Amino acid sequence: MGMLPKKRTNATLSLTNKELNQKGLLLSRLGQLLEDGFSLREALTFLETIADKKSKPILQEIIRETALGIEFSTVLKQAGFPDSTCSQIYFSLYHGQFAQAVYTAGKHLIQQAEKKKKLKAVTHYPVMLLLFITMMLFAMRYILIPHIEHILTVDRNQMPFSTRFIVQAVYQAPLLIMGSLVGLTLSYTLFRHFLDRKKPLDRLTFLSQLIPLSLFKLYWTQFFAHEWGTLLKSECSLLEVISIMKGNNLSPLINEMGRWIESEMKKGQQFHEALSPLSFFKPELIEVIRHGEITGNVGYQLELYAEHCEEEMDKQIEAYMERIQPFIFIFVAVIIIAIYAALLLPTFSLMDTL
Repeated sequence: MGMLPKKRTNATLSLTNKELNQKGLLLSRLGQLLEDGFSLREALTFLETIADKKSKPILQEIIRETALGIEFSTVLKQAGFPDSTCSQIYFSLYHGQFAQAVYTAGKHLIQQAEKKKKLKAVTHYPVMLLLFITMMLFAMRYILIPHIEHILTVDRNQMPFSTRFIVQAVYQAPLLIMGSLVGLTLSYTLFRHFLDRKKPLDRLTFLSQLIPLSLFKLYWTQFFAHEWGTLLKSECSLLEVISIMKGNNLSPLINEMGRWIESEMKKGQQFHEALSPLSFFKPELIEVIRHGEITGNVGYQLELYAEHCEEEMDKQIEAYMERIQPFIFIFVAVIIIAIYAALLLPTFSLMDTL
């Protein structure tokens, strides 16, 4: 019996927009069929009959694994779905909204695919320009500038400082690019190794202090607020929510979060007080929970706040995407001007000496 390959899916960053869209369509269609009264096996079998060549093998393995009694969220994790998606479906087994959770999880993946597609469209042309300019810089260093230096060997010291500086900057640019790429790759590898050695909560706390963007806090605030709100609205008690989180073996983060809240509440703290030390949450989340505990509507208020966070994330992502392109084009323009200057200024200097 073939098992689905286990993939590390801590985030959606490692998935392309096509993969996200494919997985999102699968879940959204499955959720729609479940809401229409199909059983899970019937819905999966129907989707298999209409699936394309890429989706059919995945669906066949999902059907085999679920027939063996393996939990659906676990099967999805083995199929390469993100941890956040698997956790949403895991929680739905307890709050009773399984079909809706599957459909919503699929729609979220489709939305993420659209955002990745837009980001790719915004950066595609500038990135191609950067690659072309990099090739030009290598051609300048190994072909054009050596010929210019050969011509100007005698009169090189007579060139203005600005001309010598620009020529040397363009000449050394390829080495700087290669050195930067090697340095960034090595730094990223070491940084990932450093993060992997930390516990999930410590990792998020460290990243929240390192990354100034509010998007990071918005994402995790929205995720937990939505899941907690859904569970509490379904009349799960807070102790049951903590127990559900501790039983989640799909996500080490959620498991550790449950244990953290339990340990803090055993010290006599309330729910919102237990979350206060966690810096990857927005401060407003603590206030929403505190107010909800007073009014007795924690679940409802958390769901409303989760919707607000999602809207805010969409606005910020759009704003960041609009800012990226101008900066890239300005950088490209500066490099192009430097290349032209490196070609023309020595020529003008040579003409002045004649």
